[in-house]
Amino acid sequence: MTFSTKSFVLSTLFAFCLLLMLPFGAQAAAPPVRIAVVAGGGSGMEQDVVDRISSQLQSNEEIVLSTVNPDWYVVCNIKENVDQASGQIRYNGTVLVKTTDGQVLGTYAVQKYNQDFSLSPGAPLNKALVDGAARDVIGALAQRAIAPIQQAVVVEMETRERVMQAGDLAAQDKYDDAIGLLSPITPDTAHFSRVQKMMQTLVMEQQSFKAYQSGVEKQKEKHFAEAITAYKQVSEQSKRKKVVREKVAECTAALKSPIKVTKRQAGAH
Repeated sequence: MTFSTKSFVLSTLFAFCLLLMLPFGAQAAAPPVRIAVVAGGGSGMEQDVVDRISSQLQSNEEIVLSTVNPDWYVVCNIKENVDQASGQIRYNGTVLVKTTDGQVLGTYAVQKYNQDFSLSPGAPLNKALVDGAARDVIGALAQRAIAPIQQAVVVEMETRERVMQAGDLAAQDKYDDAIGLLSPITPDTAHFSRVQKMMQTLVMEQQSFKAYQSGVEKQKEKHFAEAITAYKQVSEQSKRKKVVREKVAECTAALKSPIKVTKRQAGAH
């Protein structure tokens, strides 16, 4: 995974910061990633994988292991296929890492195969071969999944930091810088679709801010009709919509007010 994520209205910028518990426009440390490591089928072998992965992840300060309001699920599955007739012993293990809204961040699989060649009719399969295959798939599956999960957490924390910084910059109307921070976030990150909509909000606010500034300048120059035209380019979804309505009302009132003529100007006609 390289560094490059439901309905999302145009207030995404604020909602996304709340989602990550990052106060909009405030500098704070990004919260750790909450991960629920669970056994998909509830078997003892799956629970062994859960325990091994959990023991490796629990020392990471950027991870909180919890089944309460997790950000991600790590689902461990092991399927056993033991054929008494042929003596084949096969285990297929998978670890699925996904967000709570269903985005798959990674799938890691291990297969272990043993063959009991000394099987005699009616005799049980060699217990050592069965147990050995189970131990091998448990260990290999946990080992294969741990490093990618830890790397995914690094990417996630970088994404959260960028979202936090972008929110702070947007609060200062530094939209170019905010958009630049979010641009490297690619589809393999957990929040890509939501960040894309956040960027759309930033672009909208950027354009609205420029239109607002233009309207303010025109209003100062008493070009009220041109100011109104500029103000009307501000999106109805912008955080400035309320003040823009007030500005339009001021300009409209100015256009309707009678022109004051001084006595000296009246005598000149």
